Amino acid sequence: VDKCVGCVKIIVKNYVLSKKRNINHEKYYGGIRMKKKILSLLVTGCLLFVPTTAFADDNKTVIKTVDDLLAFSKAVNNGDYDKNKDAVVVLENDLDLTGVVWTPIGNVIGKNGYIEHCFSGKFYGNGHTISNIDFTSIYGKDLLVGFFGDIEEAEVSGLTIEGNLDVTNTDNEYTVYGTIAGFAGDCTISDCVSNVSFNNNGKYVYGFIGMVGQAYGTTFEYCENTADITISGDSGSVYVGGIVGYAQIGTEVRYCSSTGDMVYAAPNAGGIVGRLYGDSKVINSYVTGKLTPVGNGTTDVGGIVGSVTDGSVSDCYFAGEIDLSQYSAKKPYTRFGGIVGKDSSSTTDFKNNYFTETENVEACGSNKEAGKAKAYDYMTTKEFYDELTADGAKYQYVEGKTPVLPTKEYAVDFEVTPADLKNVVIKVDEKEITSNTAMLTAGTYTVEVTADDCELLSKEITVSADIATHTQAFELAYKSADYTELDKAEKAAKALNKDDYEDFSEVEKALAAIDRTKNITEQADVDAMVKAINDAVANLVKKTPASSQPDSVSSSDASSDTSSSASDSSSSDSKSDSSSKAASNASNTNPSTGVAGGAFALALLSGAAVVMAKKKK
Repeated sequence: VDKCVGCVKIIVKNYVLSKKRNINHEKYYGGIRMKKKILSLLVTGCLLFVPTTAFADDNKTVIKTVDDLLAFSKAVNNGDYDKNKDAVVVLENDLDLTGVVWTPIGNVIGKNGYIEHCFSGKFYGNGHTISNIDFTSIYGKDLLVGFFGDIEEAEVSGLTIEGNLDVTNTDNEYTVYGTIAGFAGDCTISDCVSNVSFNNNGKYVYGFIGMVGQAYGTTFEYCENTADITISGDSGSVYVGGIVGYAQIGTEVRYCSSTGDMVYAAPNAGGIVGRLYGDSKVINSYVTGKLTPVGNGTTDVGGIVGSVTDGSVSDCYFAGEIDLSQYSAKKPYTRFGGIVGKDSSSTTDFKNNYFTETENVEACGSNKEAGKAKAYDYMTTKEFYDELTADGAKYQYVEGKTPVLPTKEYAVDFEVTPADLKNVVIKVDEKEITSNTAMLTAGTYTVEVTADDCELLSKEITVSADIATHTQAFELAYKSADYTELDKAEKAAKALNKDDYEDFSEVEKALAAIDRTKNITEQADVDAMVKAINDAVANLVKKTPASSQPDSVSSSDASSDTSSSASDSSSSDSKSDSSSKAASNASNTNPSTGVAGGAFALALLSGAAVVMAKKKK
């Protein structure tokens, strides 16, 4: 974060105080590099005054309304996001800023000339558009102008900015202006679109102009400018490009395009980059807008890059019309070219570039080897596409048109649960992917996921610029356990008649415990249910069948005889004694068989029965 602060300070102290003077920027940029080394040892700029509330447990900010956006802007400018690289900001809706006086996010400059607060997190536009943003009222008054003022070590993606900037101020200060950001240091900007027209209306301007005004060590990928840029009249040190005004120190622009028309009366102006400096690169990018250089040849204007110092341009083409009606420079042009206006690099680094064949126009004013001239009609053919891509440049062929960039691919992560699955196979549109991440373009896909012991899961997914679609979750279901033996055991147990057994409760308990929700990993539980049923059945005890019993005297009969027995007690007792003695003697007659004794006892009992019958009468 501290790396880029020195740059802003130099701009404030030198550029603003040097109004309407052309500046030797390489001189100051040397100072920037030195300042960066010093500042890296200090806690300055965005590292100052971190509030205790800056780091909430939840670093995600969701923007759904204009009020949400304004609150976010205010929070950044208050320092609430300082040092917070983990901050994630998600735009969930298109927003219309009609009537809103915009304050750039991160443009507070302290009295010491340092930028005090900036954004260093991740801003996901999710393919949404912020429209009708008007920078007119603040251009030339604020140093940093754009949706963001200053972003450092940040990521911005999937964001479209639409609006306009018509310069009306006549006394404009030096301005670092970019539709996405005025200044970007060590950032990544991808999949963004700038559709903000710029017209200075002949008013004096100086500074940086582009999707990003000034970029330091920043990567641009799949970004597009679709708006017209017009700079006419007198101007100071202006660096203007469809993507970057001034790209320096390792900045790389790849897979980008500009389709807006350009009228350039500016010292350094290009279709993609105004000024390319310090090992910065433009790769695999194109321009199709009409280019009109204005002036007498004292400015550096090119179809791809205005001026280059120790940078490189490769696999690019310019296929727009070149209008020289307002260009009065002496031929041959030394500072205007179809690819680059002027190259002052110590070592030339141009490869595989092409531009629209135009009379008196070379690829580069100072280096004819920067590219090859081709007729526009040829550039719409398959032959040109083949020539352009022969050495690895990445474009798509479109019949009847010039080649277009390959469709952007998004890294889509596939999360499969449960986590301990074995032999997981993921197929996207029947093509197996080798890891849990696939590079997919926007669209709809059929995904199939299989794993050992699991049911096949198939579903459609939709991928877009929305980061929510870049993570796809799949929860597999295990196959059901094998219930074959349990079915047999249950059927056999239910066939039994519980009334035939002493205790059937254990069988009923085992049957009630059956659970048919078990999966294949829980087969042991199902086997235990089978065993419980079989064991309960095996332990059943059948009831004993009822046997025949002699009739017994009822209690009522016995009680009715009580009184008569009592009245005859004396005679009965004497007979009873004699009967007892007789029974005793009879029992001793034949101990081995008991035949005689048994017969005697039977006769005695019969006599007793007769006596009792008579008594009843």
